[in-house]
Amino acid sequence: MEKINKENQSLTRESTDLLQKILECKEEEVNSVIKTAIDAADTNAIKIEYLGYSGGLCQNNAHKGFIPLNTRIRYANLVLEDYGMQTTDFIYEFAHLLKACHVDNKKMLIYALQPFVDNYFGLPGKTSREMVFNEKAQMTKTDEEYFAALKKNQLGDLKGKAAALCTERSALIQQILSIFGIESYYCMGCAEKDNSQEPHCFNVVKRKNDYAVLDYSMPVTSYGKDGRILYYPFVGSLTNEEFADFLEKGTIKSFDDYRIIKGNPQEKIGTRMYAVGKDEIKKEKVNIESENRSIE
Repeated sequence: MEKINKENQSLTRESTDLLQKILECKEEEVNSVIKTAIDAADTNAIKIEYLGYSGGLCQNNAHKGFIPLNTRIRYANLVLEDYGMQTTDFIYEFAHLLKACHVDNKKMLIYALQPFVDNYFGLPGKTSREMVFNEKAQMTKTDEEYFAALKKNQLGDLKGKAAALCTERSALIQQILSIFGIESYYCMGCAEKDNSQEPHCFNVVKRKNDYAVLDYSMPVTSYGKDGRILYYPFVGSLTNEEFADFLEKGTIKSFDDYRIIKGNPQEKIGTRMYAVGKDEIKKEKVNIESENRSIE
């Protein structure tokens, strides 16, 4: 336990140090600072060839930390349906955003990611990942060229295409959270909202005394005093014991779903459920509890 606490303290210092470097350096130095951070994160990352789905099952249900740039994400059951994680442009873009908006703490960074990921990919609905990833491959003349073209697909190919879903959105979030030293996990499993279940990817982060599920693909709605409608990531609390069961045993967890009215997050509008490494949620095993939704 002492070792874990020291690691968490180290991650907090790294997060603060990188944020401080970005805020204190000149605008033209931001890219150099981020490149150094990416190189270090990629070098120290847990090496893994594939993340995602294969044969109806999740592979490596919860990946901790930065996803190596040579990793491929399988976003569906077919072997050919994958993309590479070589894309890093969004990390640079987000760093410049942090500097421009003077974001100087972890809580603000986490909330700033919702509009950022929405703008980077575009809200889904205009097209599909398959159409985007196959566009270049369909221009090839032979089967060999076709399959080679598919292997060149990257996360960034979905930028601005309004086709990215939870798998890609959570992967982007994971890279940014990790690069800023926040202990985070890229989770693959199942979720239920409004009595509808589907395979789902989301993130889990370490807080001061516990953990929290963060879902940027099924966000909560905020209705402001001025009538504006904004979106924030869903936050659901996990105790340290629940977190261990969540990752190791795929424990199903139910949370109060909510919306925010004039800054108050207490209006319950139902429940939502999450499970790691499962393609189905069996409700009789669910423990329903109210949750503290603070990032801190």
